[in-house]
Amino acid sequence: MMIGKVICFVCLLQWSTTIAVSMPNILMFVMDDLGWNDTSYRGSDIPTPNIDKLANEGIRLQQYYVQPVCSPTRSAIMAGRYPYHLGLASGVIKPGRPYGLLLNQTTLANELKKGGYATHAVGKWHLGMCKWAYTPTYRGFDSFFGYYNGAEDYFYHNRTENKCHGIDFRNNTEPVTDKGGLYSTNLFTEAVEQAISKHDTDKGPFFIYAAYQSVHSPLQAPQEYFDRCKSIPYEGRSTFCAMLRAADEGISNITMLLKDKGLLDDTIIIFTTDNGGQTATGSSNWPLRGNKATVFEGGVRGTAFVWGSKLPKLNYDNIQLIHASDWLPTIVEGIAGLELDEKKWALDGYNMWPSITTNNESPRKEILLNLDPPHHGFVGQAAIRVGDWKLIAGCPNCSFAPAHKGDKCPDGWVHLDQSIELPPYTPSLTWLFNITADPNERNNVADMYPEVVKQLKERIEFYNSTHISQLPPPFDPKCNPSNFGGVWTPWLD
Repeated sequence: MMIGKVICFVCLLQWSTTIAVSMPNILMFVMDDLGWNDTSYRGSDIPTPNIDKLANEGIRLQQYYVQPVCSPTRSAIMAGRYPYHLGLASGVIKPGRPYGLLLNQTTLANELKKGGYATHAVGKWHLGMCKWAYTPTYRGFDSFFGYYNGAEDYFYHNRTENKCHGIDFRNNTEPVTDKGGLYSTNLFTEAVEQAISKHDTDKGPFFIYAAYQSVHSPLQAPQEYFDRCKSIPYEGRSTFCAMLRAADEGISNITMLLKDKGLLDDTIIIFTTDNGGQTATGSSNWPLRGNKATVFEGGVRGTAFVWGSKLPKLNYDNIQLIHASDWLPTIVEGIAGLELDEKKWALDGYNMWPSITTNNESPRKEILLNLDPPHHGFVGQAAIRVGDWKLIAGCPNCSFAPAHKGDKCPDGWVHLDQSIELPPYTPSLTWLFNITADPNERNNVADMYPEVVKQLKERIEFYNSTHISQLPPPFDPKCNPSNFGGVWTPWLD
């Protein structure tokens, strides 16, 4: 079962050999807490016509995996590495914690910028802000409009942590204090539109990382979007619907602008969630088991697709194994056709572009879904997918917050009305599922296949030998926004 990097000569093909465009524009939408059952192209009760149009015309990634929570997935996207190689496997980066994505690590933006791309980040960062060096415009982005932390107010753009309260909103490095009362989803849509409108095509292509705040809590939306969700009968989900409708409209506005400017056919659009949906705040992963913060499929099987009018194969379900860490080499090498020193950066990701565009067999045969060793009384958590098999060892849910129980971290299946269907209790800390035959993880077959369990545990131990253990450092009161004019600001410089 030992799986190494597979050398695939097709992977060396550059964009120009598969599509008659060199170095296309790249627009990457990253949704926050979007669940498996939240878009109508997957059968959701929430209409998402504009997302659906792109998905139905594009390539739907049906075996795409992310991390259980936000910062780890975003680090995998930006660095092309598993979070356990970055010291970021244990939960999210909360405000006031002095750490972030390793400063000796390249980023997707750095690599594209070296290749001639204009690079812009809009929306959520969540990869560290204790020093300026951790923030977007120091990590390869030419511009940034958004917020550094997470879970802030959608209208007033502030966040409270340990009784420290302040605005978390920036235009590049300058605080934005005049947008109070304006909905962040609309502001981020406008920022993406501005980046597109100002772009000089004579100077090369653009890469826009559009990380919407939606649909993370708090549940907030303008009334006009509530009016489009009156058919949703469930408390919480109707507000969630309004938030998602606003983002869907924004995506439509952005794609229409690209079309009007004659740029759409020369643009590749990538759409991904950062983790599974949080059912406690209106999301749905049905019929998958679990949700955000669990390593059941509802926490780590992500909604994603790729759109491009000149892709060689369109409107189909891609069934190859893909992980969030694959985006960096896929975008840099596969889409942009640039050189990438994979050995220097010790990438865990693969260039998946040939597999995505043709559904040819993936060079990836396994995915380490999480690796969070025991700490502070927590028994630890590891999960791996190898071929048809998936092994969970340790606690399957809420590794970063063991105190969370019940509806925030269910062991079972959450219905649209938020009722939870729980499996029979088992004291076991080992789960084995045949994901191909049992995608909803209803049958733990660990006792039936002890040799498979042994082999997959050996693979986990293989990864654990290079694990960088870093528990989140404690809150640093020196970060208090009151020390910086009421704005969350890098405090260690």
